[in-house]
Amino acid sequence: MKIFFLIFLFIISFASYSKDKIDIIIVKKSERILYAIKDDKVIKKFDIALGRNPKGHKKFEGDKKTPEGYYFIDGKNSKSKFFLSLHTSYPNFHDKQVALKNNLNPGEHIAIHGLPPITLLAQYLYSGKDWTDGCIALNNSDMKELWDLTEEGTQILIRP
Repeated sequence: MKIFFLIFLFIISFASYSKDKIDIIIVKKSERILYAIKDDKVIKKFDIALGRNPKGHKKFEGDKKTPEGYYFIDGKNSKSKFFLSLHTSYPNFHDKQVALKNNLNPGEHIAIHGLPPITLLAQYLYSGKDWTDGCIALNNSDMKELWDLTEEGTQILIRP
């Protein structure tokens, strides 16, 4: 009887664990806001920073733009040099085709991440500015919260 009770507790805890995960991340670049969505409802909004050249879609490595389009989380890195990071599937097929057509490298390693290990003064200087090479950055407490809400395979829509 104890074994059935333990199995039941495991199933219940697993079911509630996956319920807490979001369905999609929507980024609105012009608003500098990341929305965590579950069942078509905004669960949480986060202020973000973007690439240093934020207007327009990322076309090639080094352009400092944050991509626009549909992607998904294809990895989680708890040992990131930017606190925690959620790696995206950029470049997607379309991004690769556009870059190839223009004989360019589309770049890679676009992620949603926190801040590097820095002082409180430096954190203040990072806030409110676009500073990444094309990634989406949150402060570390927000990044931890998003990390806990997100699993590999979560969809991302990045809009202008």
